[in-house]
Amino acid sequence: MTIAVSLSAWVIGLSCHAWLHPDRYGLPHPPLRYRIAVRGMRMLAPFIALVFAIRHDAIAGILAWCMTFSIAGVVVALALLPGLRHRDGSGRGGRTF
Repeated sequence: MTIAVSLSAWVIGLSCHAWLHPDRYGLPHPPLRYRIAVRGMRMLAPFIALVFAIRHDAIAGILAWCMTFSIAGVVVALALLPGLRHRDGSGRGGRTF
């Protein structure tokens, strides 16, 4: 349960980070009224994951927190892969494969 909650919180936090940088990740711009909430979730989600992970054992919790960050990073990167643009300066916007 700890890993699932921590992984979910990291996915939310990293997704919020990507949404706050829409040009970089090929996403639509978030409405202005949501940006404060998205910034708050970007900061709050990793903290929630850390608190939930270390509630039983600090050392194992920190290791689980770092592990779930790595897995969440891969999950979010794979989800964003279709929207990423190649930055070769040609302006063609090809894929990054």
